Amino acid sequence: MHKIKTLTLLCLFSLQVAHAETKVDVSAEYAFGPDISENEACAKAEVKAKNNALRGIVGEKIINSQIETCTDTGSDLDCTLFEDTFSFMDSGYITDIGNLDKNIREEAGSSVCSVSFTATVVKVSQESDPSYFLDVKVKPSLLLREGESLQVQIKLSRPSFIYIYGWFPEIDKDSFYLLSEKMNFHEILMNGNLVFPDENHDAMVKMPDNTNLDSVSEYLIVLASKNNIAHGSIISQSKFFKIISTTPRDSWVMDKITYKIVRNKK
Repeated sequence: MHKIKTLTLLCLFSLQVAHAETKVDVSAEYAFGPDISENEACAKAEVKAKNNALRGIVGEKIINSQIETCTDTGSDLDCTLFEDTFSFMDSGYITDIGNLDKNIREEAGSSVCSVSFTATVVKVSQESDPSYFLDVKVKPSLLLREGESLQVQIKLSRPSFIYIYGWFPEIDKDSFYLLSEKMNFHEILMNGNLVFPDENHDAMVKMPDNTNLDSVSEYLIVLASKNNIAHGSIISQSKFFKIISTTPRDSWVMDKITYKIVRNKK
C-alpha cells in the first residue's frame, strides 16, 4: 500500500512538472508602410508580444554578443527581434496563444498594427549537467558575403548524438531545418572534434529571394544529446521546444550561433 501511494505521488508530481504552464496577457505593435505589408507587420508584432511573454516568465536573456550582431544597417529592428527570440530557446517556450486581437491604426503619418493575446508559457527548470558541454565556432567569420561557404567546428566534452539546425526567419520564422541530416551525426555517437560540412557537402550562404535588405541574420542551433532525440528534416519551433523540454535536461546541451550575410553590391 505504501508503494502504491508513493507511486501515485510521483506520478502526480511528474504531471505537475510536465504541465508547469503560466498564462500571461501581452501586447505589442509594429509600424508599417510602403516597404512592409500589413500582414508582415502584424506577424512581427506577434513575435514581439511572444518575446514579452517569455521575458516576463523566464527573465531577460539577450546578451551583448547578440546585440552586436544587429549593429549593421537596414535590418536592426528585425535582427534584434529575432535575436531576442533566439536567446530564450533553452529556457522557455510558448505552447499556445488565445484571445488574439489585432488592430490597425494611423499614427504620425504611418500605419501601426497592434496585437494582444494570452500566451501560455512553459519555463524549463531542470538542472543541466555541468560536465557536459560543447563549443561551437563558425569559420571563416560570423560576417559572410553571399556566395561564401561557412564551416561549423564543434568540440564535445563527451560522445553525443548531434543535430545541427538552421533557422532562417526571413524565409520561415516558424520552423527549423536539419542541416546535418546527410552527414548522419544524429545516428551514431560522435566524439572529439567535428566539422560541418565535410569536403563532400557545401554550405554556401545566399540572400533570401524575397528581401531587398543589404544584410540578413541567420541562426544555427547545435544540439548535442547523450541519447537519440526525436527529430525531423523540418520541425516547427513549438515541436522542437516540446521535445527538448520533455527530455531530461542533464542529457542534452545546446549552443546557438548567429551569422550575418551581406549582399554583394553590383
